Amino acid sequence: MTMVDEEAGTQVTDPHIVRRALATALTIVLASIVIVGIAVGPDQPGDRVESLTAIIRCPQCQGESIKDSSALTARTMRTMVAEQVGEGQTDEEILDFFRGLYGDQAILDPGLSASTIALWAIPALALTGGVAAVAWLGRDRRRQ
Repeated sequence: MTMVDEEAGTQVTDPHIVRRALATALTIVLASIVIVGIAVGPDQPGDRVESLTAIIRCPQCQGESIKDSSALTARTMRTMVAEQVGEGQTDEEILDFFRGLYGDQAILDPGLSASTIALWAIPALALTGGVAAVAWLGRDRRRQ
């Protein structure tokens, strides 16, 4: 909203509108960067090996990826991933290979399936409830 300062003869812009416009522009720019990064994704073999080893669980370690583990099994698995990437296998084929060896728990990010729906639904419901609670509390404060 622009107002005119009649004494000075200049236009004055409401600072709340400026802040909101800047926040919106910043959000759009950051969202665009994230979307482009996701769309481009890792396409170099080394990047693929690194991203795959970061999501494959070490069978000897508690919740640790084979990328972060120093166990002999993890080193062997990293070599297997690099070989499979070099052979031209897709990420999904490589992940399916390790699922076949170790089951669904071989992957740190389990994806969405009937057995993992609660893992995804509970945080989403908690976030929705939190946003609703903040909105409800904010509405009550504005009334007072």
